[in-house]
Amino acid sequence: MFLTHLRPARLEDCADIHSAHEFSVRYACEHYYDDNILQAWLSHLSINSYIEAIKTRTVWVIEYKNHIQGFFQLNLSKSELDALYVHPFVHRQGLGTAMLQKAEQIAFNSGLGFLKLYASLNSVRFYEINGYQKISDYDIHLSPQVSVQVALMRKYLHEDEIIY
Repeated sequence: MFLTHLRPARLEDCADIHSAHEFSVRYACEHYYDDNILQAWLSHLSINSYIEAIKTRTVWVIEYKNHIQGFFQLNLSKSELDALYVHPFVHRQGLGTAMLQKAEQIAFNSGLGFLKLYASLNSVRFYEINGYQKISDYDIHLSPQVSVQVALMRKYLHEDEIIY
C-alpha cells in the first residue's frame, strides 16, 4: 500500500482542496503576514473557484494516508504554477516536492520551457531549494485596502531535470 498518491483532481475533491488550502494559508503563513492580510486572503477562497479551475486548468491533488492533503494548479497558457499548497499538519513529508515535480513534468511535456509563480514569503525558500530564482518582489491586491507581498519566481525546465 502506498502512503502517497498523486492524481488529477475531480469535482468531488473540492471540499478537501478548500480545506487544505485554507489551513495552509491560515497556519503556514501566519508568521509572515498580519491578520488583515490573512483574512483578506482567506476571503478569496471558495469551493466554486476549485470547480472552475478543475474545468479550465490543470489541477492535481496529493493523497497521503488516504486523505487529500494538498493540491497544485497549473495555468499552462501562462506557463504559471497558480497554486501549490500542502496541509500544514503534514509538512516536511515530501508532499510539496512530489507535487512540484509532477507540475514541472506536466509543464515540460506540454512544451513549456519554464514555469513562473508568485510565491508567498513562507514558501520562497522551498522554491529556491527546488531550482527557482526570484525575479522580483510583487504585491498582489486582495482588496482595495489590502495587498500581499510575494516573490515572482521562475525556473527553466530542462529534460535532464524532469523526473518521470
